[in-house]
Amino acid sequence: MVATVVALPGTLCPPEIFDLLDRELGDAVEVDVVPWLTGPGPWTVSDIARTVAGRIESRSLGPVCLCGHSTGGAIALELALERPDLVAGLLLTGTGASMTGHGDVDAIIRRVDVDWGASLRADVLDRSFAEPLPPELRRRWLTWSDAVRQDAVAAVLASQAAVDFRPRLTDLAVPTHVVHGVHDRARSIADARELAALIPAARLTVVDAGHSAMHEAPTEVANALRALAVDPSPSTV
Repeated sequence: MVATVVALPGTLCPPEIFDLLDRELGDAVEVDVVPWLTGPGPWTVSDIARTVAGRIESRSLGPVCLCGHSTGGAIALELALERPDLVAGLLLTGTGASMTGHGDVDAIIRRVDVDWGASLRADVLDRSFAEPLPPELRRRWLTWSDAVRQDAVAAVLASQAAVDFRPRLTDLAVPTHVVHGVHDRARSIADARELAALIPAARLTVVDAGHSAMHEAPTEVANALRALAVDPSPSTV
């Protein structure tokens, strides 16, 4: 498979959320996690995608396989649509073609504006998993989120809410695999099916996980990344 996977975590999820996937992929694959939320702004989906593209080019990494989680999935989609020359494959998990029907996103955006704090950050992290995280891991990840800026979170979520990829996805020529957790509390299986149906020749795999399949089902996600390189033909569930 491609030598480099560029991984894009969801909003308020730390780079460490890709550690188990990195371990599954082994030494033959470099996983480059981009901590886009703690980088310099602006924090719109399109601006972050351009920043990631510049990182890929400046490090001579491409073409890469993008692994986008939640908001990171929207960033990955934008990058693949605008710079397909940099992308050899696209894995999307916990995301969708638009924010229509996205569980609690409107409530989260309101809370970011009026109730920013540790409780909100904990709620966003906890709802990203089907089962509670081990206490020490949860504490460490919440400590990481303490340094995240309120304006960055508000900007990227507002930007994502305004983006509708559906009219553009039929033009996406990058081999794509959508992996969806059956216990996802933020995105429905309907979101995943719609996304996979709109992207030409996309695969869809449903796994026993919540919103963060790369952490909860790393073996399945690693296998999906490998399959992108060897057999991009579609499959359904």
